[in-house]
Amino acid sequence: MGIVAFNWAEEGNNQLTLVMNRDNWANRVISKASWEGQILSGRCQDNDGTWFAISERGRVAFLMSITLLDDQVDPNDGCEFYPIEFLKSNMSPLEFADHVEKLEAGRQKAWSYCLIVADMASNSMVHIRKPNQDEPNVVKQTVNFGVHTLSPYNGLDSLVSARSKDLRLKHLFNEKIGDLGNVQLPQLIKFARDFMCKPEGERVGQDTMYVEMMARHPVSGLENQRFGTTSTTVLAVERTGGVKFFERYLLHGH
Repeated sequence: MGIVAFNWAEEGNNQLTLVMNRDNWANRVISKASWEGQILSGRCQDNDGTWFAISERGRVAFLMSITLLDDQVDPNDGCEFYPIEFLKSNMSPLEFADHVEKLEAGRQKAWSYCLIVADMASNSMVHIRKPNQDEPNVVKQTVNFGVHTLSPYNGLDSLVSARSKDLRLKHLFNEKIGDLGNVQLPQLIKFARDFMCKPEGERVGQDTMYVEMMARHPVSGLENQRFGTTSTTVLAVERTGGVKFFERYLLHGH
């Protein structure tokens, strides 16, 4: 289910800067990001779950999952419901991690996933990881400031291999963060196109960019692809409360 690189910054103009790929099977219809009340997210047509969401209250959640990567989708339950649940709640990130741990202890059917929940107002971020879908154990970890990656296979900052995609992306993203300057969104979008998602033979339409709210970049011509990256997200949350958002998504022929 893709990969994420993000900078959780202790200082500077941006509190959170993120690039993210979502991978899934083509039979799953995923909507483009849109507002539902105070929450901006894309949704899965099968269960109305999501992998990334941000609210006007300054709460953010993003998800990686091996179970969903394998197309194990439940129409009524699953880890895809956690991001919206967190954004709607008043729980702190750590309280929500405790809440998830209690829920997972009582489940008969479970998922494997890595979830980040963050609250900009309290400057707090927590990584919630369930490594094994057949075991109820949940790992909770406060995320330190700095550049990180999140992947479906090994969670936060995977060090499995010196040649791993996680480490290469972390290195490239760290370089990009240092070079952003005052034109952050265009540079992040270029980074996303060059390093996150560049499918062979793509046909790209024109950009429509609403910098302070939402930008969407549809990609057509890949409807017959069985599996691959179906959306790329770029996010910059400023300390002033401003949010810059860009989404590049695969059209499903409708």
